[in-house]
Amino acid sequence: MTEQRKSETERKPTLRFKGFTDPWEQRKAGEVASMVFRAIAVEDDREYQLITVRRRNEGVVPRVKLMGSAILVKNYQVLEAGDFVISKRQLVHGGNGCVPNDLAGSIVSNEYLVIVDSPEVSAKFWALLSKTKSMYRSYFLSSFGVDIEKLVFDVDDWSARCLFLPSAAEQRSLCALFQRLDSLITLHQREGRACSVCWLRLALGASCRFVSVSALG
Repeated sequence: MTEQRKSETERKPTLRFKGFTDPWEQRKAGEVASMVFRAIAVEDDREYQLITVRRRNEGVVPRVKLMGSAILVKNYQVLEAGDFVISKRQLVHGGNGCVPNDLAGSIVSNEYLVIVDSPEVSAKFWALLSKTKSMYRSYFLSSFGVDIEKLVFDVDDWSARCLFLPSAAEQRSLCALFQRLDSLITLHQREGRACSVCWLRLALGASCRFVSVSALG
């Protein structure tokens, strides 16, 4: 596929919801990503929940609870439910995800990038985009180091890179679709039944955990 045809495919995906026909808009990541750092003063006599992110886009999970006195480096930030969190040292391995409600108030160091909803892109859509091949490539190209296990994400470099975005309404439709599919997959897995929904996801160009959505890149 030529670069011109690839660009046209990214601007007007072939798989669309009914009613969405406008080309996707090309924007620089730094123009639409609302990055925050909610600094917190770590107190020695208070207990804190720390989190981590699993590889392969498997989400945000508890790491450990520590007293403030055991946290030697105090450069931490507090998280809110729905935040999209990136591990700068694990991003090329899919180290990202949204903060669940039960981990609101947890803290992470400045080794993590936190992105929240903006008028252009929701945190949920960042999480969905981050499972696509095109975003994986963008993250990889903006990471630097001498070994694949030691690559560190360069936020400034990534911020200057371009991506194609649908309207806010189409973002919501896409997020809702994949949320429903994930719920069905989880239900089938819990019941120990063959997961026909997995094949539907594959037909859409996505795997259950390592998503590669053709309509998203």
